[in-house]
Amino acid sequence: MRSSQILRVMRAVVCAVIALSGVATVSDAQPLFRSDSLIDVTITTNLRDLVRERDSTELAWFGAAFSYKIGDSTVTVPTELRARGHFRRQKGNCSFPPLFVRVKGPDARGTLLQGNPRTKITTSCRPGDSDYDQYILQEYGVYRMYQLLNPIHPRTRLARITYEDSAARMKPITVYAFFGELDEEVAKEHKMTLREEMKGARFRDVEPVALQSMALFALMVGNSDWSLGALHNVYLLQDTMGVIRTVAYDWDWVGLLNTKYSRPDYRLPIKSVAERYYMGPCYTEADWLPSVIKFQAAKPAVDSLWTSIPGLTDNKRQQVSRYLSQFWQILEKPKELSRITKSCRAEGN
Repeated sequence: MRSSQILRVMRAVVCAVIALSGVATVSDAQPLFRSDSLIDVTITTNLRDLVRERDSTELAWFGAAFSYKIGDSTVTVPTELRARGHFRRQKGNCSFPPLFVRVKGPDARGTLLQGNPRTKITTSCRPGDSDYDQYILQEYGVYRMYQLLNPIHPRTRLARITYEDSAARMKPITVYAFFGELDEEVAKEHKMTLREEMKGARFRDVEPVALQSMALFALMVGNSDWSLGALHNVYLLQDTMGVIRTVAYDWDWVGLLNTKYSRPDYRLPIKSVAERYYMGPCYTEADWLPSVIKFQAAKPAVDSLWTSIPGLTDNKRQQVSRYLSQFWQILEKPKELSRITKSCRAEGN
């Protein structure tokens, strides 16, 4: 069998594995993450104070009514909200912060939130600004791509959320947002242990296949805002055999989005996050081959994903398509992949 035929067979096998792993993940999911369909949610809370309460070191929780429809019926769940995050939580950067929503077990039983005691909500940084509203849809798309390519991942669910002020001191805000799974929930789902104490970890400390896939994904979306050693936008999960796997998250500073507020670290030799800069381990052309085959096999699913995200403008779809097209071209040329990854780190980053 010729080498080109072998590659085609390997890609077909990888496609089948990707499809089967996706089915298994969905079937085991909690209700919120059991579907990829858009959900409409209304959250009523002390909105004005919630939006203001975010620069403190001890952030307050605010009672909230979380409502959604099932058929002609409306389900309302008592919950609590709190601001979260770092850059987007600060008033000087964003007019609306990312949030946590939490719910008590008895209140969640039989509802969309069952099985998720605490969940992330990522909302537009500046509701009503068309660019910022689009960033949310693009960031959601990056999470979905990561899910396609990495079997251990935080799950997400796209939503159209209306935030209402219980005291009517603010006008309602209706925006696209997405729910995201916490790292401890990902660990629980996969029967693994979250290793938060492993700051200073080196590449040799973690499972190599997951690390390579994560590093190539970072190149794919133009992510230079990650560090294994600092556990920055990366967390580590350990299985029962002691094997430690990497999981990446938080994509609003990647080149594929190229947000107005993102900028590369001053120590890096790039002027824009849109410039791909590789920060992962060093690999030969032969070393790269398994991940390259996996990513190429996933290309049809990746392309299809971006055509299915509601609310994304044609301009943004084209921007994403152009950015990913450059990546696919890199994968077609092993020497180009070797060239662009010469900035690799031997031990860690």
